[in-house]
Amino acid sequence: MKIIRSIPLHLLFLSLFFLIAVSTSLAAEELSLDTIPQDQVSSVLAGLSDEQVRGLLISELTKEAENTAAETKGGVVRNAANALHLLEENPNDIAATRFIPSLIQLPAEIFNGLKRIGNNSMGGFFFVTALLCLIFALGFLVEFFVRRFTKDFRKQFQEKALPDLDGPMRFIAGVMRSIPTYINILVFSATVIFLYFLLPFDDRPAAQFFFLTLLFPLIFFRCIREISQILCAPDVPNLRVLPVDDAASRSIHNSLVFLLSYTFTAVFILAMFNELQVSRASLNVLGILFASVLILFIISMILRSRKAVRDHILQQSERNHTKNWIVEQFAQLWHVPVIIYFIIINFIMINEQLAGVQRDNSAFLMSLMVLPIFVLFEGVGQWVVRASINSLRIVTPLPEDNEDEDLEKQYEEAILRERKISVTAGRIVRLAILAALMVWVLKLWGYQVPYATEITSAVFQSLIAMALGLTAWRFASSYIERKIKETTPEDEDANKESDDEFGNAAQRGRSYTLLPMLRKFIATTLIIMVGLIVISAMGVNIGPLLAGAGVVGIAIGFGAQKLVSDVLSGFFYLFDDAFRVGEYIQAGNVSGAVESITLRNVMLRHHRGMLQIVPHSDLGSITNFMRGGIIVKFNLEFPYDTDVDKVRKIIKKVGRAMLEDEEFGKDFINPVKSAGVREITASVMVIRVKFKAQPGTHFVIRREAYRRITDALAAQGIHYAHRKVIVELPKEENQPMTDTTRKALEAGAAAEIIQQEEEAQKKAEGQTKEKPGMPGM
Repeated sequence: MKIIRSIPLHLLFLSLFFLIAVSTSLAAEELSLDTIPQDQVSSVLAGLSDEQVRGLLISELTKEAENTAAETKGGVVRNAANALHLLEENPNDIAATRFIPSLIQLPAEIFNGLKRIGNNSMGGFFFVTALLCLIFALGFLVEFFVRRFTKDFRKQFQEKALPDLDGPMRFIAGVMRSIPTYINILVFSATVIFLYFLLPFDDRPAAQFFFLTLLFPLIFFRCIREISQILCAPDVPNLRVLPVDDAASRSIHNSLVFLLSYTFTAVFILAMFNELQVSRASLNVLGILFASVLILFIISMILRSRKAVRDHILQQSERNHTKNWIVEQFAQLWHVPVIIYFIIINFIMINEQLAGVQRDNSAFLMSLMVLPIFVLFEGVGQWVVRASINSLRIVTPLPEDNEDEDLEKQYEEAILRERKISVTAGRIVRLAILAALMVWVLKLWGYQVPYATEITSAVFQSLIAMALGLTAWRFASSYIERKIKETTPEDEDANKESDDEFGNAAQRGRSYTLLPMLRKFIATTLIIMVGLIVISAMGVNIGPLLAGAGVVGIAIGFGAQKLVSDVLSGFFYLFDDAFRVGEYIQAGNVSGAVESITLRNVMLRHHRGMLQIVPHSDLGSITNFMRGGIIVKFNLEFPYDTDVDKVRKIIKKVGRAMLEDEEFGKDFINPVKSAGVREITASVMVIRVKFKAQPGTHFVIRREAYRRITDALAAQGIHYAHRKVIVELPKEENQPMTDTTRKALEAGAAAEIIQQEEEAQKKAEGQTKEKPGMPGM
């Protein structure tokens, strides 16, 4: 007990912990799954207690975690150590040493495979080949007769003069011209397959593989040639979809047809020999030979086109003012890294084929598609950049009659700034696409890059989303612009210069009023949708963003009731077609021509020039002066002894002449005519004249009617009455009028005239108050 008391307490605990750890490790070692035979695992586990099973599970999990940590910690060092022992391997185990024996054995393997087509006889193989040649010859003969019988049908598509087409119409026209050829291909295929089943091939089952290996590549070659004819059209420039010249289109057409046909044929030949039980080593060697020939052809094609690509790069750099030493060097040597890339891909493929590595993702063929995929996505990316910058409208075009040198200099500087932004953004997009494709190729060959899948997916999803969004926007925007131009009057400039008491506002249709707001709504919706897709592609969870946007929207709705009222009121005003851009309206004490409409306000241009901004909710009841016709009535004053019928006939004649006038006739609804005697005052007889005209034109018509009626009446010796007062005095014989009496009479007459003028003015003001929105009436 003294000894135990002399030991420090913490050492005692450490000893106990060490004993527990040792016992646990021994138990785990005893119960390790590595020491249990595979067929006895279930029986051993069934005989263990719960504590033993729990300990065994903890031991296995701990062991797995330690192995993972060791691999993570020492992975780079261990790989380097393996590289140092690379030359110590047995030469017989190196995959490359098996290539020469397999290559020597390949002719014999192919010979044996061909013998299986003829039931293990070369004579039988030649017999099958002769029969298949006969079948194909008969198929071409049937196709020839079909061509002769459908000659008129083919003329409808292929022999008519072609107009100059652009855009999608070229593609549609090319497809229509290819219809007879595809019909001939279908006839040929059906004939050959029908004849194959008629001939005796039942005793040669391998002949089916040989037949389909010949048929499928032939059909594919003819179909892909027609598709290339639609895109490249080397002989018909009017139908060429690709924007290239004749030489380039012919080169692209030949290269595309050969590459795709060669690849398709090689795949089917390998598949046929695989079914004919050729050894895996020989198939690998044959695949290596096919791939190497394909790579050599691609390299030769790159070398042939290096000058054309160089010139294109230099022309683009000169056009964008980005030509420098780096661009010139890249233009001269662009083909070197591309050729190195294809050589590396071929080397990796050869190594894996010799090592017996089988991939199900077609890594080699997909790696060859990197160059056309890059060209495609790079073109889409550059179009997205250009369309985005054009949509931002950084540069405002100068008017045609501009003569300000400073303004022109600012315009040129803005053009250079816009081009610089476009070039910089284009380079960033190009590098992003290239990096994503390289990461994708590495993944195809099994070389994992951290976050490679996420980055590649984010780049391509974002690019596709922006391209689709911009395509939808360009389509909608161009359609709206076209509809707006259709509703714009041709004589808009003339209307602006005319003297219009409604404010010189050009009247627009309903489309002009609604479509700009619809365009803003579409733009906002597309920006939000594309932005959310891009954010989601980057791995951000957009669920909380949508929920937060909903909460913020509710808060704004409660806090901005006036704004919501303005927006909803404007929506229903537009939905009811209460007013349009260019129409003259009166809302309460405000009147003017509608100049523009926003979500919240309407801009009214007063006929005196002031701009009035009125929220939609403050408009109230609206008087629209531009719907229907405007009835104008004005008075003409004549002496008592004027012939009323003669005046009526003169006014009617003037109205008929104005109705037949080219300038005024189209604006009449009802012609100018007399409404008869309206009243007789103390000194004149009032005759009313009225007409009905299109809104906004009645001012000019009224002025012209005044002029023509006045001239017509004067020509007949009829003149308007003058304001006067007649005073009659009793006549006294032989009593002359004194000066005092004459002055009193003149003063009284003047006072009477002034009083009559004031009454007439008050009466006119009363009529104006009845129609306050009609200036000048």
